[in-house]
Amino acid sequence: MKTLKHIILLMVAMLLLSHSSGCEKYDDHPIFPASDFISTGDYQGAYWPTEAWKKCDPEEVGMDPKKLKELNEEIRLLLEMHIEFQSILVVKDGYIVAEQYYSDDYGQDDLHRIYSCTKSLISAMIGIALERGLIRSVDDKMTEYFSDHEFQNLSADKENISLHHLLTMSAGLEWYEMDFPYDDDRNSYRQWADDGYRVGFVLDQTTIYAPGEEFSYNSGISLVLSGMVQEVTGIRTDSFALQNLLTPLGIDEYYWPINDEDIAFGGSGVRLTPRDMARFGYLYLKNGKWDGEQIVPETWIETSQQKHMPRKYIPDNYYGYQFWVSDFGLYSAVGYGGQWIMIVPEHNLVVVFNNRFEEGDDLQWSTPERLLNTYIIPAIN
Repeated sequence: MKTLKHIILLMVAMLLLSHSSGCEKYDDHPIFPASDFISTGDYQGAYWPTEAWKKCDPEEVGMDPKKLKELNEEIRLLLEMHIEFQSILVVKDGYIVAEQYYSDDYGQDDLHRIYSCTKSLISAMIGIALERGLIRSVDDKMTEYFSDHEFQNLSADKENISLHHLLTMSAGLEWYEMDFPYDDDRNSYRQWADDGYRVGFVLDQTTIYAPGEEFSYNSGISLVLSGMVQEVTGIRTDSFALQNLLTPLGIDEYYWPINDEDIAFGGSGVRLTPRDMARFGYLYLKNGKWDGEQIVPETWIETSQQKHMPRKYIPDNYYGYQFWVSDFGLYSAVGYGGQWIMIVPEHNLVVVFNNRFEEGDDLQWSTPERLLNTYIIPAIN
């Protein structure tokens, strides 16, 4: 019933939007900070936003500001419906053309928990380690790592789980993360959290499918990947990321939690500012290159956005190497509650959303992708 209610409210909101004549309708009822949504400034050519992002008028990079204003208007209507948007950032051709912060809790310089967008950072670390020869191949078997661990429930299928299977969430391990709410005792993530987010808890799960046969979303796998990075580099994954990813991109404010085994979280937990989320997305948009340096291998970027596994229950959507991949040329880092780093290579576009959507509300969770397709991409001339 909650979903039906939101659909009805959204239809009403869209009707109001179609008859509105701009922001004047809401002047007596401000519901977010009154900063400008549309950027101003001149396009000054290509640059790297290591020190700071530049802004320009949308027209300077071929975007219709009227369509972007319609986007902001709908978000305001959704806020009226108590759908908790927190921020949006639109980067076209390397320039911020639209930006807004809708919550008093988060602003431009505040760290925001990016939840499972963390997984995409881990994927980048795997790609860097592979390029440096620290990892031989994505065909490496999971059991070749963690040599000190005594694997439980060992089987031929478990011995065949490769790095590729881990990256694509197709390891075949028994894991019920998307089947139950996160506060449900049957949820594997909940059980894993209660166990202290240990790597061994994941490694010891029973295999119920042959590797590569079935997609099963598993945040524990991403911690296993973080453990593998630590194993081959000799330093924690967050330190490896600081040296080889964050610092080169100009990201110096972040938070990365560590578990009791002194392993950096892999499935969730990292906090970044929205503008630094955009830097990571822009790195991938530029095929891993940053200011003349190849940070992440270009071949890894290409492989990460391939449609390796169909997303269970969601048609026309796929999973790459710890990225979500859509049929219409979009791939994204996606986190719980509506955190998105959207990368659209065809349009030289990066879009970042931060939100606090309600768990289980499909309408809310699909909203960022709908807004991208309804307003942002159509704004491009």
